[in-house]
Amino acid sequence: MPRSNHRSNARKPPRGTLARYRERIVEVLGEARGQRVMIRSVHSDGAERLTAVKLVNLLPLDSQLF
Repeated sequence: MPRSNHRSNARKPPRGTLARYRERIVEVLGEARGQRVMIRSVHSDGAERLTAVKLVNLLPLDSQLF
């Protein structure tokens, strides 16, 4: 019998979804390899960056942004 992983049923968020990654609010751009998604974020220096991050490191936003 295969071991169950509690995150195996986690679904990748649809493109355009806003989420929290570390201290930043990010936009999900789409699926990358394996359990990773591509995100777009704006860093403290004002530069916009595209990054592949693990799905488990993305957190849903709270009900209030500001």
